Amino acid sequence: MKSTLKALVEIISKNIDVLDDALEKRGCPVPSLDDPFTPGSDVANGQPELMVTADLACRAALQLAQIIRLPQLTLLQDSVSHLTSVSMRTAVELHIAEILNEAGPEGLHIDVIAEKCNVDSTKLGSILRCLAGRWIFKEVAPDVYANNRLSSLLDKGKSFGELKNSPENIYEKPQSGLSAAVVHFSDECLKSSAFFYEAMTDPKLAFSGEANHSGFSRAFNTEKSYWEFSEQPDQLARRRRFGVAMSGTQGMEPPGLPIVGYQWGSLPDGATVVDVGGGVGTVALQLAEAFPKLQFIVQDLPAVVEEGKKAKRFKESKKTAKVTFEAHDFFTPNPVKKPDVFLLKYITHDWSDMYVKKILSQLREAAGDKTRLVVMERIVPYTCPLPEGHVVAKVPGVIQPQFPPPVTIAFADNASFKASALMMTLTNGQERTLKHIVDLFASVGWKVESVVQFEGSGALPSNICAVPV
Repeated sequence: MKSTLKALVEIISKNIDVLDDALEKRGCPVPSLDDPFTPGSDVANGQPELMVTADLACRAALQLAQIIRLPQLTLLQDSVSHLTSVSMRTAVELHIAEILNEAGPEGLHIDVIAEKCNVDSTKLGSILRCLAGRWIFKEVAPDVYANNRLSSLLDKGKSFGELKNSPENIYEKPQSGLSAAVVHFSDECLKSSAFFYEAMTDPKLAFSGEANHSGFSRAFNTEKSYWEFSEQPDQLARRRRFGVAMSGTQGMEPPGLPIVGYQWGSLPDGATVVDVGGGVGTVALQLAEAFPKLQFIVQDLPAVVEEGKKAKRFKESKKTAKVTFEAHDFFTPNPVKKPDVFLLKYITHDWSDMYVKKILSQLREAAGDKTRLVVMERIVPYTCPLPEGHVVAKVPGVIQPQFPPPVTIAFADNASFKASALMMTLTNGQERTLKHIVDLFASVGWKVESVVQFEGSGALPSNICAVPV
């Protein structure tokens, strides 16, 4: 019987062979960490089957590292992982990628970089070397740094001069979405997470589901929730950055997820779909273009609705007649009665159970017998196999994560686990397991009828379909 180590190596090798062959067929070389990123150079190239292959290879490789590395070292390394976030934020805020983009492959000495940024070269050198140790930037000679595959993606699409002269428009270009997300995660999110323990053990906050009783509230010393705090005039820069960040991260999802997540084509001509908390109408417009016989109502707060009406895509879309905007607070009675579908994308994870119940209760009151509830959220998998007959396994469409032994479901880079902890620190919200979702929905009169999952790890949102009971 082969050892666990050899079995993991075999899985890695087998899947790397598949990826290597795919690159060869495409006529693409294996991407180098030393060279700047170029579109189309991804190993999986957006192909679902290759993404699964790459994911399995990564899982096996990380599990192998956890086994062979000194466990005490693993725990210590994880406990200081926040320093990578701190370093990344520093690099993005100082526009290091843009400086090095202009310098070219020869790079620049740390003293020159620091002078451009008006910071101490010794301090900046420590930060860049920390990142270079994570393959973000590269040290081409002692104290000389250049961009590489990862760091080049932090370029916000403007020159260093433009960024310095117009700080209010730093995240103006579409390609700045990734940088905006990095700074969002390493600014307010990092600070909030640092105070999560204090919020969780404070007798006044510990068992509260209020959005202003979170790590964020403790970190920023405010009685306001994250959402209320962000609406303050002096938080305009953070608010704009958050919007760009969300667009950037959602842009990493495979296109068309909302389209294939529900049987929209089965709805009758003229059917009404209400996009609750639908923002500026991005999802509704996408669906309207694919299903022109349906009518869409996008509901959100007044300021967001006005922004949606002015959005360039809305004005240019040929399907705008099928999409209307309506100012509405989803904690209040819904003005649309008995629609065909209530759609919510990335809404429930923002809120604790007590508030999700309020949202879904209002929709249940407005629903007709034939109304369907479609909720797009990540479904968090358990890190253990499901017992036979478990309630989750009985839900039609569910995908149970399965990997060849000895690869386990546990995975250090699982997006759904981290997203759930992140929402908890910011707003007392969370991503949820399917059992949690089934029980939560049932408590306010919705029965989960089926799910549409694109993969089982929770890296992508799933469509949870429910009916009124």
